[in-house]
Amino acid sequence: MNKLAKLTTNGLHLDIIWLFLMAMTIVNAAIAEQAEPGLIVTILICLIIVIKARLVIDLFMELKGASPYIYHLMNAYFYLFPFLAVLVWLFPEQLAELTQLSR
Repeated sequence: MNKLAKLTTNGLHLDIIWLFLMAMTIVNAAIAEQAEPGLIVTILICLIIVIKARLVIDLFMELKGASPYIYHLMNAYFYLFPFLAVLVWLFPEQLAELTQLSR
């Protein structure tokens, strides 16, 4: 059992975190469905993804006690991909040009 769960009564803290994760998922879905596409929307969704990833990695997957290699690799993954999503929004033509198979 992870350290935070031991500090709370019957893992109530984890239940609250889980509800918070679900709320963030609903907010992301609502934003994706209703908001006009834009840089601010993309950054907001990416920030929520990073927050959710950190909570899941640290509290539910319990990777803080695992190998530092695995822990840091997972953290890097969830910081890198939101960053790449913002880059795709900022530089779509340049990235499309870089990834073309034929010129």
